[in-house]
Amino acid sequence: MSDTFATRNAGQPLEERVEIQALSVDLREAVMACLCGGESRRWTVGELLERFKNLGICASRASVTAALAELGLELELSGWAPWRLLERGTEWILAPKSELLELLSGVRRLPVKEAMILSEEHKAVLLVTIGYRQKGGVSKARVGEILGLDASSILDDLLSQGLIYCDPSRELNFWRPTQSALLALGLRSHTDIPALKELEEWFDTQKEMRGIAKLDPYFERTSRLASRRLKREIERRGTLALEPDPSLKEDPHRGKRL
Repeated sequence: MSDTFATRNAGQPLEERVEIQALSVDLREAVMACLCGGESRRWTVGELLERFKNLGICASRASVTAALAELGLELELSGWAPWRLLERGTEWILAPKSELLELLSGVRRLPVKEAMILSEEHKAVLLVTIGYRQKGGVSKARVGEILGLDASSILDDLLSQGLIYCDPSRELNFWRPTQSALLALGLRSHTDIPALKELEEWFDTQKEMRGIAKLDPYFERTSRLASRRLKREIERRGTLALEPDPSLKEDPHRGKRL
């Protein structure tokens, strides 16, 4: 056909094209685009609704839930689809049907021996160092004070894996994250952590209130909210096999769009 898609839309502004397409898109198609996209393999109905609303797609919680159920059934019955759609609590997760398909859908390389798997304590210490990256680093004592644990062995483990380094200009050891720190948490850049700014502000608040026996309940609630949001983002981003962000090589301590 001579009347191709490109010809029909030549000269039309992108906003208008998207607005027109949003009126006729199949919800199953829209859901699959989100699940296969570059953000995450895990979505809640609320997150999908927010994404659709931002792009002008008319949808309700009931219609999105129905589209997810239909899509899950179609993927399960398909003989060629490499994915299956799993419901886990409030999340819908796009997962490969086998180990081979998981390898094929990841980064193009042969399986190699995996690096040490980070425990929750290792991840927490690493997040604290990332949160303090713009303040010249964080001391072992401060990490232990925030997390309520002895961070000595954990910092040694992270150092041996090349995830943190010690600031040589300081008399005391102040730890900073390396370029690989974000990748170890399944993130591409500091902009992938929406709650990072809240976490840094909470660190500042704690520092200002040091010496007070108990934090104000507002800050306690803020810290719990930041922790939940960070955990949520790490779990979602961890579903993708991500290549390093080239921008990180220029300045590993730069954080934008916090």
